[in-house]
Amino acid sequence: MCCRYYYEDFEIELRELMKAEMVVKLSGLPSMESGKRDICPSQSAVVIHSDSRRKGFGDSVIGASEMKWGFSNPVNKGLIINARAETAREKKTFADSIAVRRCVIPASGFYEWDRHRAKYRFTSPEGGLLLLAGFYREEQGVPRYTILTTEANGSMIKVHDRMPVMIGRNEIRPWIEDDARLPDFLSREQVPLACDQESGQISFMFE
Repeated sequence: MCCRYYYEDFEIELRELMKAEMVVKLSGLPSMESGKRDICPSQSAVVIHSDSRRKGFGDSVIGASEMKWGFSNPVNKGLIINARAETAREKKTFADSIAVRRCVIPASGFYEWDRHRAKYRFTSPEGGLLLLAGFYREEQGVPRYTILTTEANGSMIKVHDRMPVMIGRNEIRPWIEDDARLPDFLSREQVPLACDQESGQISFMFE
């Protein structure tokens, strides 16, 4: 699963990423504070999304705005912060959103805890932003998103059995708009990640 991630001085990088992608336009990108900021469930964070339901592949404006993390849970008072890639399209709670309101959640990295409650930080081995796959919906006029997860690959399995679904830097519009590619995005092998053990400051890569 993914229950906490963070930004670290990433406003410039995010703006450069969106400007560099010819198919992606800036549209109301919110101002972000410098320094490091952890994002927890129920908080607002930057989400990349289409301006409307697709008119046709490549026709809509891709921009960024703030949304709250977590769908309201109809069963209890908690939040649904993750959805399984393997079953999201079949679940009544998610089916409509993943079909027509897909989004990308930018992050400098995210955290996970192992069964001994040791904390690890996962980042891109090359540096730069991670782009997490998700989808959103409105609840009483408030846009809310959730993050898709899948089976962990070799870079995460020793810490946790789930990991976020990742989107490549040149795949923002295809993920958001290209319905034909959706099954591949949800089932493909995820890219390796770098891992730091927060408490011991030990950096390593899992094989």
